[in-house]
Amino acid sequence: MCRTWRAAVFLSFLTLSLAGKKVSVKEVVFDSAVSDIQWLGEDRKTVITQTAKGRLYRSTNGGETWNDITDFFKVDVPGSSPQPFVAESMTKSPADPNTILVSGNRKTNFISSSRGSSWKKLRQKSQIHTVIFHKTRPTWLLLSTWTSTCNKKKDSNSAPEPPEDGGGPCNHQLFLSKDLGKTFSLVQNYVVQFSWGDPTMNQQDRIYFTHFRKKTGDQPKLYIWSSDVDFAYMDADVKFWGSPVTMVALGNKFLVSHKFIFVAKVKDVAAQTVMLMVSADGGRTFNAAQLPTEIDEKSYTVLDTSEGLVMLHVNHGAKEAQVGNVYISDDKGYRFTLSLPNNVRGTNGDCEFDKVLSLEGVYMANFKETKSSDTSGGVDDKTKEAAEESQALEEETKSGTEVDKRRAPKSKAKEESVVRTVISFDKGGAWSYLKPPRVDSTGKQIECPPDKCWLHLHGITNFHNYAPFYSTENAIGIIMGTGNVGPSLRFEPDQTNTYISRNGGLTWMEAHKGAFIYEYGDHGGLVVMADDVRKTKLVVFSWNEGQSWYDFELSSMPVEVDNIVTEPNATSTKFLLYGTRGDTGVMYHLDFESLGQALCKGVWAADSVSSDYEMWSPSDGKNTEKCLMGKQVTYTRRKQTSECFNGEKFERPVSRKNCECTQEDFECEVGFTRPVGSTECRFADDGSIKIPLSCARNDHFFATGYRKVVGDTCEGGWQPQQVSVACPAKPMSKGAWSVLGALGMLAVVLAAVNMLSQNDRVKGIFANYGFESFGAVRYANIGSKAPESALDSVGTRFDADFIEGDQDDFDAPQLMNYTNDRDRDSRDRDRDRDSRDREETRRSALDTASEAVPRLARPPGGGPKEEDVDLL
Repeated sequence: MCRTWRAAVFLSFLTLSLAGKKVSVKEVVFDSAVSDIQWLGEDRKTVITQTAKGRLYRSTNGGETWNDITDFFKVDVPGSSPQPFVAESMTKSPADPNTILVSGNRKTNFISSSRGSSWKKLRQKSQIHTVIFHKTRPTWLLLSTWTSTCNKKKDSNSAPEPPEDGGGPCNHQLFLSKDLGKTFSLVQNYVVQFSWGDPTMNQQDRIYFTHFRKKTGDQPKLYIWSSDVDFAYMDADVKFWGSPVTMVALGNKFLVSHKFIFVAKVKDVAAQTVMLMVSADGGRTFNAAQLPTEIDEKSYTVLDTSEGLVMLHVNHGAKEAQVGNVYISDDKGYRFTLSLPNNVRGTNGDCEFDKVLSLEGVYMANFKETKSSDTSGGVDDKTKEAAEESQALEEETKSGTEVDKRRAPKSKAKEESVVRTVISFDKGGAWSYLKPPRVDSTGKQIECPPDKCWLHLHGITNFHNYAPFYSTENAIGIIMGTGNVGPSLRFEPDQTNTYISRNGGLTWMEAHKGAFIYEYGDHGGLVVMADDVRKTKLVVFSWNEGQSWYDFELSSMPVEVDNIVTEPNATSTKFLLYGTRGDTGVMYHLDFESLGQALCKGVWAADSVSSDYEMWSPSDGKNTEKCLMGKQVTYTRRKQTSECFNGEKFERPVSRKNCECTQEDFECEVGFTRPVGSTECRFADDGSIKIPLSCARNDHFFATGYRKVVGDTCEGGWQPQQVSVACPAKPMSKGAWSVLGALGMLAVVLAAVNMLSQNDRVKGIFANYGFESFGAVRYANIGSKAPESALDSVGTRFDADFIEGDQDDFDAPQLMNYTNDRDRDSRDRDRDRDSRDREETRRSALDTASEAVPRLARPPGGGPKEEDVDLL
């Protein structure tokens, strides 16, 4: 029996008027905070919510009204009254939107194939560890449990219970059910990991797993890399189980993602190192990942494989810095090149790296500059300034009161202040900084030095404090995030604002002051936000992609907002906002259909005056053709000024055509890197390219520095040439060493002779006595009959005209490339010394000039004087 009084402790209906428009709000209070939400059914109108205390609530109208269904799952204990059920997790089937499994305490698990209207108890009586539904078969699922012996050892003080699985050693068992949990068959025991195969490789019925080879005694936890674990598979569509097929011996952990299979194979047990094995053909062949630097233990994270290549985050032992390098592969998935150094990662392995889901090839990431970073590897030279500025800002916080000091960020400012946000429009081939908005949300000009002014957004590792940058598939080109404008990312609440981009991250605008949580609806035509830092009564929304904003009150009592969600496709105009008020959970159903907006029209006549739609093509801003990934993709989207809704059934027209190739269509080949903001691939000298034998007789060799981005469809245009690379310094031959030795000995002899010649005792031996024999020769005084000029003393000069011309040229002003010199000087730390040398030379020439010679004036618009130049 369903009971509603526990769920609807307080239910109200509010109709709020905004400039003649209305938004409906319904509020419901739960027993505790919301911990999980699942949307069920083809129409996604059924919602099941789990709270922190393990109660379940169900709604059949998208969250307008709720029923508490927890008591349906009461646990029957022999010899006692039914025990309360506490839900621990919910798992939804990807093959059937009506099927969901609820795992609870006391080894009780229920499954429903009717969107939660009816439930059946699983015949698996053990405590469920992991459940994975089949990706295409609605009634198939994999389920794992630890044997009852394991539970007894965990709780040795509890009363013994009869074993339900036959007892035996403690181990992790994997089961298969083909009838939604009515019956189970054992697949394998002593299992570590397991997963279904990928349907795109026609392996949807294959079961991949890692397991201990020795199947005796208690199963050890895989805390360290083990030589007793293998990667294997079994096919579930056979009548009789056979022995598992080993694919990678010593394969401890694995991941199946799209067409790729990744396996961490133990390389050295004593040193606890692994190597990453990659397969792009369903496991028929595996290749060791080729990286510029060797992988350490627990040091890699697969970031994305959705676009035909592998994006891999590798931590090369810099555990204290919480950073790692991002590498991108070729289409085979195992030849990696450096894409972005020092990508920020959290203590749990989450990386601040995300794909813009609505656009192909667009990614955003945060990277951190560290003292050991090499600027040639991808970080620009302005980071030093940012670090110095952050140091000054941190010193300012120390000068406040004791209360201010306690409230100021502790042990963060120095390191976190050099975190910056970058964006790539070509799958990580090249990265650039986010362009900052010129004005803030109030219309005030943003004061920011041009040479250190970018937009920086918070990532997933700091989601407990601020919402990370966010996108959805159906909100084309729209990205939102919280952060700041300046040289680097700030973490103070008063420095953090909310930003939005409607053109795929190319340009940004400040949406609102302060940090907000956000969600999209109506295919991106509706944006809803609420304060994410402080208790609030208000909700802010925009129906024109951030051009204007409206707000309204939720209730008279403030709430701490946890999140705002809508159905998974983000096509609805109905949202669920949930949070806490004291110890209770609270949820609001927001219905924007009551605004009365008409449906947009003219989708097939976009850009016309009568149409509510326009044509838009994403771009990186570097070419006029507006091409990304070698093609121009044109989307139809609602005009920003059209006051209408797309509607849930809206289908967006999209057209594509290929473009000419540019340098942005190519990424660096293995052994080459490019700095942030640059498209030039430079030789990395990281040992990944073998020095050819031709360097024995040449001072350079040619190598391939570029390769086309996987999935790029450009045609013709710019094509990469072989890159000239300097050969390393050649070791000297034996003959060269002999000549060098002889020269050294000669230098020693000459030095000894010179020293002896200065000695008074032997000085006479080296003296010159030749002039003593000419003592009778008499010399006349010089100048007694001196010529009138120096020219007369040497006779007639036939090149007099040239001499006069030379003199004229001596005083003629010289044409100087002032701009280039200034740019070069601005990057030269020794510029003051060079400037002083040039000033001394200039001064000596001017001092010897006659009064009639005019001094050279400074070129007009040439810039500041030498003493006024700002040294960077």
